Amino acid sequence: MEATGIRKRSLGLPVDIAFDDAELARVCNSDAARRARYGPEAAVTLHRRLGQMAAADHLADLYHLAAARLRPNPTDSGVSRIVSLGDHGHLVVRPRDDPPATHHDGTLDEHSVRALIVT
Repeated sequence: MEATGIRKRSLGLPVDIAFDDAELARVCNSDAARRARYGPEAAVTLHRRLGQMAAADHLADLYHLAAARLRPNPTDSGVSRIVSLGDHGHLVVRPRDDPPATHHDGTLDEHSVRALIVT
């Protein structure tokens, strides 16, 4: 049984990462496919960043990774975030929960986001 809610937070379980489609999941989860698609340097950066995201307790933890440069995605309604891959581009992520947890002012509660979809 998977730990959820308060129990999951107290256990410090990592962020759960899913992908928007099967092809993106295949490429991101395979060393060979990452290298073939993005080249060796970008593949290493992507692998490292996905590992850092998975090791976080919640989305807000990514603010502590200077290289991730977590920021709101200016092209959406304020729910998705951009995670930098340095010179190699960026990832766009959004909370898996629908609707996602928000503050009273309607902004995303990044401390409550423990499951992400990479798009």
